[in-house]
Amino acid sequence: MAEQCAFCGKKLGLFNDSLVCGNISQPVCQDCRKKYQDAPQALRCRDLLEKGSPVEPELLRAFLEREQKELDEINAEQERLGKLMSCCGQPMTPVSVSEFQLGRQGFFTGDWPNIIAGAMELAVFQCEQCGQVKFMNPKFIDPRAIKQNLRGG
Repeated sequence: MAEQCAFCGKKLGLFNDSLVCGNISQPVCQDCRKKYQDAPQALRCRDLLEKGSPVEPELLRAFLEREQKELDEINAEQERLGKLMSCCGQPMTPVSVSEFQLGRQGFFTGDWPNIIAGAMELAVFQCEQCGQVKFMNPKFIDPRAIKQNLRGG
């Protein structure tokens, strides 16, 4: 039995192409490959489920559900950070990511407590209206970094 394109249903020849959609290889014709090769996997999956005849559609649906869940988590975290990093009813402006020295100099110990204590990296935000400054761990600014921290990796 000859294979057909998962997107348009066109019969494929002996040497057919494939395209990964939802981490599953799908047989495609040259036209559909050109159309979808640069598209995100989520878009490919949606189009396949709506218009095509995909290989293992239940796995594509599971992939889309996972993608949506990740997107919802990222959006919720960005909303939380937006509330946290706001002042005077507006978002705070990121100034920089700087290292702040821990420890202090001692009369007898000199600079050794500073050297041993090290430095802490912090993201600095400023309110353009009132000048208030806030510090935050820079790892918590990128939502993907938050996910890695929650997963323990």
